[in-house]
Amino acid sequence: MMRYAIAVVLLCIAAALAFSMRKNKNNPSSIYAKSLLRVRSVQILPVISLVYAFFAVVVVFFGLLIVDSSSQFAKHLKENEMRISMAAERLSMFRYLKTGKTKDMGHPLIMVRGREEVRKEHPKVLVVGDSFVWGDGCTNINQIWWSILQSELERRGYDCKVYAAGLGGASTYDEFLWLRDTTLIEDIEPDLMIIGYVTNDLDLGNLNHEQGVPPYVQEAYSQWIEANKKSYHREKSLVRELLPALSTFTRYKRLSRNGTNSIYEDAEMRMAGGEYLKYYNACVLEPLGKFIGQIGIPTIVIPTPESPHGQDFAALYRNVLPLFEQAGLPVHNPLGKFIERYPKPDRKFDKYFMAFPTDYHPGPATSWFLGEYAADVLEQEYASMLGKKGERDKAKFTIEINDWFPFMLEPKAIQESGSIAQYAIEYPDQTLEADIKNWTNLNFLSYPLGKNYVKLNFKYPVKLSSIQIEGEYLRSAKVYTLGLNLDLGFDDQKPVSLGYRRGTSCTWKDISERYVTSLLISAKTKDGRQAPLTITIESDGGEEAFY
Repeated sequence: MMRYAIAVVLLCIAAALAFSMRKNKNNPSSIYAKSLLRVRSVQILPVISLVYAFFAVVVVFFGLLIVDSSSQFAKHLKENEMRISMAAERLSMFRYLKTGKTKDMGHPLIMVRGREEVRKEHPKVLVVGDSFVWGDGCTNINQIWWSILQSELERRGYDCKVYAAGLGGASTYDEFLWLRDTTLIEDIEPDLMIIGYVTNDLDLGNLNHEQGVPPYVQEAYSQWIEANKKSYHREKSLVRELLPALSTFTRYKRLSRNGTNSIYEDAEMRMAGGEYLKYYNACVLEPLGKFIGQIGIPTIVIPTPESPHGQDFAALYRNVLPLFEQAGLPVHNPLGKFIERYPKPDRKFDKYFMAFPTDYHPGPATSWFLGEYAADVLEQEYASMLGKKGERDKAKFTIEINDWFPFMLEPKAIQESGSIAQYAIEYPDQTLEADIKNWTNLNFLSYPLGKNYVKLNFKYPVKLSSIQIEGEYLRSAKVYTLGLNLDLGFDDQKPVSLGYRRGTSCTWKDISERYVTSLLISAKTKDGRQAPLTITIESDGGEEAFY
């Protein structure tokens, strides 16, 4: 790598200079006693001062190199990219392997274990959106806002299923095409639909490249694309090559304003007004409203900001949301209640608005709020479409793992009940290095443990009593849990260690009495190879699920 080659060269030069200075320290005629410039008796730029300045530069460079090499920021960037790739692999594979369909691959219906088949009976809610529905940066599908909506409706006694179709980078135009031109509506037969609007959904996608698009639309779109490149892509430079982590970090800080990207936001603001917005309304919102009116399925819009502060969502919504209303699509804007729930002077929630330290997509504070807000809207305004409300049947509750990372774990349920569940998994090969570019060996997460681990997510948070992991080739394992922070009202993503165990059969007790959302397992197997493991999970209070 170039930066290490430069470091070696600088080190060699510094060593040679140090040796030469020591050898000539008492020699008044040496080069070190001279100056580059002399005015009468005054020496200007003495060589010895320049040499010491060079030493200072070398010391500073090595210091920056050490800081850059150990930067968590660079590691976070790499892992976030891997998380997105792993999620894409998991969800797309579910669609192909579990549905057995190919004709509906034009729509990104999100499938998890237990939702391989769409139920026939009603009521059903369909949520469509972009990366906020897809869940960029999130490694627990149960903590994306639409999934929390599902759990919240269940908790309130409604036998209503929520399905979601979403894809990172999708626009309102893309969502319109899924509804109109694919079998999405036919496959789900929803009683109610929710469009999750995000400020960059003004992107017209492929429509911008079709013939007849006005020049001003193409220009605005080009400016938005350019802003996107400037925000997230960097040109090659010597500084970036030498100090990539620090270069990226300073760029993020320079482009950010109150936690959001100012260049990107400015481009969005230009799109959310003027001729571009008129074209968006004529080509997307008006046809979408007309289509919804024809099919007769009640449809609402819920804007989904990633945080209540920073980006000026009110300004970005001001011109757009009334157009949804004019198209016959009622808007329920959560921003006011969002700000009220998380007031800006109270900084304790700030770190929970992000899905990941380098990913501004919704984190747990945002997702829990949006899920509960959507449930309030449906219960208050559309209760007749949710079916009959009753008491939740606690007897139906089971300990159930319905999501996991990486995809290749694919736990096979041996037993599932309210007090005990057992799964067979294939623990990944620990000797292989991840290759994000080619989507190979995406086997482990590492944040926030700082070590490789796999993740099993519970459909419902549950109080655990014990966990047992067994396998002929198991050598050791350490287990952590994530759980709900009842003071905050959501999963705080802070891992709690249950300890380290050795052997082919390892058991842990959990007496924390907290509602566990995920298990994080960091294991070692014989020769580090892929190995079958059996995981047994027990609960003394399975019927007391949080939801």
